[in-house]
Amino acid sequence: MKKLLVTTLVGALVIAPVAFAAKGNMQDGMKRGGHPAMKMMKKLDLTDEQKVQVKDIMQQYKPQGGDKEQHQAMHEQRMAIITSATFDESAAQALIDIQQAKHQTRMLNMLQAQQEIYQVLTPEQQQKYIEMSSKKMEKQQKRMDKASKKAQSES
Repeated sequence: MKKLLVTTLVGALVIAPVAFAAKGNMQDGMKRGGHPAMKMMKKLDLTDEQKVQVKDIMQQYKPQGGDKEQHQAMHEQRMAIITSATFDESAAQALIDIQQAKHQTRMLNMLQAQQEIYQVLTPEQQQKYIEMSSKKMEKQQKRMDKASKKAQSES
């Protein structure tokens, strides 16, 4: 279990700089294509009133821009763990706990927003939303299965 945790942490530390570098490109893509949830909302033929309600809900739960000083401190903590002569498991665990708490809060907010948006929909729109969500999940599962098979064939 510890090896898995360490491997996950190291993987995250290797990927994080790439993710931060790509952040601008991702945000540009979001501007062009829109937020994935909004794409789905467009397919539901919302009324003008529903659009306003959904926009208000999304604004209410919009992730807050992180504090640059806090991001810098987290980066410095990661680097201290990586560059230390010995591995400080307690420091690594503390960092992981902080990151998991933040992730949990983001997920909770996202689910709450989705639930509130769902309540704005008519019964017909709710049924269409469920169908679209199921199709999206099937596509994701197929991609994961394909990637898993590819990884197995390469090893």
